[in-house]
Amino acid sequence: MAEQVVAELTSANRVLHSVGLGEVPDYAINGGILLSTLPQDVLSLAEVRQMTTLAALWRLWSKGKNVAAMHPDMASELATYRLGTLPGQLFRNLARHPNLMVVFAEPPAMELSVGGGGSGRLLAMLFSGRRTPDKLLCLTSDHRMDEIAVAVICEPLAEDGTPLPPPPGGTTPVLEFCHLSIPAGAGDRFTAEELALRIARKGGQEAPTDAQRAIVTRALQVAVYLCSSKADIAEPPRGKAAKPGKQRRWNKPDTFLRLGWRLGPRLKAARERVQEARRGAAQGTGGSGAAGGWRQYPHQRGGHMRTVWYGPGRSLADSRLIEPYWVSQDLVNADGEAPEGIIRPVR
Repeated sequence: MAEQVVAELTSANRVLHSVGLGEVPDYAINGGILLSTLPQDVLSLAEVRQMTTLAALWRLWSKGKNVAAMHPDMASELATYRLGTLPGQLFRNLARHPNLMVVFAEPPAMELSVGGGGSGRLLAMLFSGRRTPDKLLCLTSDHRMDEIAVAVICEPLAEDGTPLPPPPGGTTPVLEFCHLSIPAGAGDRFTAEELALRIARKGGQEAPTDAQRAIVTRALQVAVYLCSSKADIAEPPRGKAAKPGKQRRWNKPDTFLRLGWRLGPRLKAARERVQEARRGAAQGTGGSGAAGGWRQYPHQRGGHMRTVWYGPGRSLADSRLIEPYWVSQDLVNADGEAPEGIIRPVR
């Protein structure tokens, strides 16, 4: 997956070089000239903007070449976790792995959000920094950064669910890039819906589509988990070196990480055990267990992300993944059935 994404990024870089605009991506990083002042004899302004962004993202990523492969179980679990209102300060923790590319070991289905829409699958997310006022791209470890730029990369699928063929003269299918910005300032507060609305308004829409909401939510779920100091991120065991003459053409990442390969299967197994224990039991409602004497009805509370503040004046943010857990689990019998209601007499 990472190789396919990198091929698309480097392709944009080669195209710009071929038309004499090879230096333009550096302007998106260091500043210099406005893209609108460039000649548009071969490429339109929209094409120059798109390729410049992709080439600049590749140039920044290639400084560290950090890739993390997310376990399928971890990806499916994170997709169920609630977010709520998020502080921008939290996302400065992405400096731990500068400009990380997260690839999905088994790409989940994802409705396309740009172009004509349609079905696709989520391949990767590429995180970079952005600094104002000129919106220049930078590393996520840059202290001047005040936004996180996320490129959500999807592969369009045909009606039968298979990948589309490469375009004429190409070797890989064309990928879809959806770009969004995550505020990372100390005073920023926002929700997934607000970020989706920002994308919609840039496209001239009054309200976001379901596809835009889904992509923004997915991006935030992954980003928030990466910001946790306790995230399940580890280097894989070292394999054997390739024999002489057998090396692959692709320049492999300098840092290859495993994301959720320990925790993901454990979360899935825990969920399956809970579902098995709950067969036949319907989720109910009850009191809070306070002075009225009610015991809360047995049910499972869903997983969610929680922001934890610490440090001097509680000025630093960290994230915690709160796993699903049972309430009043002791009331469930051996058959997984919950009683109709539990009432304690008032004393």
